[in-house]
Amino acid sequence: MDSTGIYSGQDGDKMKCVRGRRSWSKIEEDALIMCLTNIVTEGWKSENGFKAGFQGELEKGMRRIIPNTDLVATPHINSKIHVWKKKYGMLSDLLSKSGIG
Repeated sequence: MDSTGIYSGQDGDKMKCVRGRRSWSKIEEDALIMCLTNIVTEGWKSENGFKAGFQGELEKGMRRIIPNTDLVATPHINSKIHVWKKKYGMLSDLLSKSGIG
């Protein structure tokens, strides 16, 4: 691998370095939930979702709770919220079926 983060093949072909996924700790997830709760109570929630700039507020809140965190709004917090929405939708659909729950 050279200094640009690209692996070079035997015949000179270049392949991009694939970075691993970041795993969230329980403390980080709890901090994000706490920050989401705080921004809702502070008025960042609107009828159609959150107001512009809420991700920056989440990032600031995460840094207050976990000062040495490397989490940033994009891609980390965005991705986590997206996954939570997806899982919530699946669970909601399952629980709405008769005979479950």
